[in-house]
Amino acid sequence: MKGNQFFPRLLQAALLPRHCQKSIIYAAILFRSERTDMKRFFALLCMLILLPTCSLAWEALPLGGPAPYAPIADAYGEDGLSYDDGTLSIRIEFGEAYGVKVTYVYIQLTDASQLRTALAAPYPSKKTLTVPQIAEGTNYVLAFNGDFFSYHSEGVIMRGGEMLRYNTSKKSYGRDMLIINDKGDFDFIIPVTKDNYEAYTGTPREIFSFGPALIIDGEVQEYEYRKKTSCGYPTPAQRLALCQLDTLSYLIVYTEGPEQVENTGLSIPQFTELLSSLGVKHAYNLDGGHSSTIYFNGRRINSPDTKDRKVGDIIYFATLRSE
Repeated sequence: MKGNQFFPRLLQAALLPRHCQKSIIYAAILFRSERTDMKRFFALLCMLILLPTCSLAWEALPLGGPAPYAPIADAYGEDGLSYDDGTLSIRIEFGEAYGVKVTYVYIQLTDASQLRTALAAPYPSKKTLTVPQIAEGTNYVLAFNGDFFSYHSEGVIMRGGEMLRYNTSKKSYGRDMLIINDKGDFDFIIPVTKDNYEAYTGTPREIFSFGPALIIDGEVQEYEYRKKTSCGYPTPAQRLALCQLDTLSYLIVYTEGPEQVENTGLSIPQFTELLSSLGVKHAYNLDGGHSSTIYFNGRRINSPDTKDRKVGDIIYFATLRSE
């Protein structure tokens, strides 16, 4: 490469917008194409400077409202069960436990703002829609049902940093509180009381009122099930849990139940044992039964022959990439 071309192209590599990976690749090409030690040194220096800043190249998404960027079409895997655009990675697997089919969805984010929520209608409306109907227009890559908080009045509810409900009455004791904070980490408040909530020092972005919390810090939770509500503790049923594996790393686990095959499903103890065997850090039980619905790339991936049930809210994941 002529000397009068090298440095302008090196500068172009250093200043390429958005896609830091492309910048590094371009600098690497310059490095390999040059024969003089000085030019190779500058190209290598460019790569070394760019590498640690790649994680800083993406801006957080605004809180509330739909995600601004649509999924990247060529980020979907040919198998139809994966997605990776450099900011969001999703991998879907299938298995079996206790004689029932299990769906596993592994998610890796770049920023906590990629974990988002949406409602069927503005709170306090009790309107319900199917998961794909709520997800329409959100630019979701993967979406699934939430805690269906609109059908009850207990607990503290926050969505996208906006407090929707603050109820710490005694009736809320049976609903474990999951907080997803501004770092994307899971925090729990059990039992849900005013004092316990006011003692919380983190910055919540999403607060769910359902449960129970099944695993906290790798430890299986024990409790008297009659003091918990809405989870059908001893009953074989469809189950769905949102788990945290590590920083910005999550796992959704869904198990089939009697809606698919009669006399099948998992009790809460069985479901918890399954999650514990996966080595999750935290696990929280969400609305199960016929509500359990996971959509990816416009299609239902769990029990695809099951009719979608209308729910009040969803959780979804979105990309940071604008193109």
